[in-house]
Amino acid sequence: MLKMMDGKQAGVTLVELMVGSAVGLIVLTAVIATYISVARSASEVLASAKLNAELRAAMDMMVKDIRRAGSWTATAEEREDEANPFTQRTGSLMTDIHILDSGKAIQFSYNGSFLDSTEGTVFGYRLDDKAIKTLQCNIDSTQPSECQAGTLLTTGWERLTDENNVVIEALSFSTQGSRCMNLTKGGSPWEITTTSTLSACDSTVPGYVATTNDRLLEKRQIRLRLAGRLKDRPEFTLALEQTVLLPNDRILTVP
Repeated sequence: MLKMMDGKQAGVTLVELMVGSAVGLIVLTAVIATYISVARSASEVLASAKLNAELRAAMDMMVKDIRRAGSWTATAEEREDEANPFTQRTGSLMTDIHILDSGKAIQFSYNGSFLDSTEGTVFGYRLDDKAIKTLQCNIDSTQPSECQAGTLLTTGWERLTDENNVVIEALSFSTQGSRCMNLTKGGSPWEITTTSTLSACDSTVPGYVATTNDRLLEKRQIRLRLAGRLKDRPEFTLALEQTVLLPNDRILTVP
């Protein structure tokens, strides 16, 4: 505080200077602490949003693709005379849904005419090397081993997620909730109630009741579980789970 002495302006005392400096430091410290808190909060929000966006984008892509499994662009006459080729589990091309690698991979097929494939396309997703990988393989009946959906393909997989940004800790697929009904004998359908990689209409599933030439109808669903973290911020983790109901039922005759 300035004082007037004999008409002249006097300086502040040492005590007043120290008190003023102390108050200034307190205010400055509060401002810096507030800034750091806001900056840290903003960084955490951005990190959480980044992880959420990465995992949900991957989940949405898998869900939309799996929902197409068994799609068949056939005429009404073809549907009456032929079985849907994209839901079959016999023959050289096993193109129905297959969950492989102890549940960490899925392969399925649907009509791939829009991809210049006259016989269809096999698609897949798998967990490998802390990343989600995706597969596209056009079916060629002259070289069935090149696109065999009944076994885990070893080539053709491409990265869907970047492990330099997001580390995928877990990815699993299950047929839990799928149901099978015997159209010939009638009765209540049997359902897969546990985490399983089997088709509901598989003869080894508990509740299976069918004999040769019986017609079975399978209402299918796939349960996905996905978990990951940010590579540079491992404390940020996220787990997602979603069930995909398939609109294309599987109808088969017991051999």
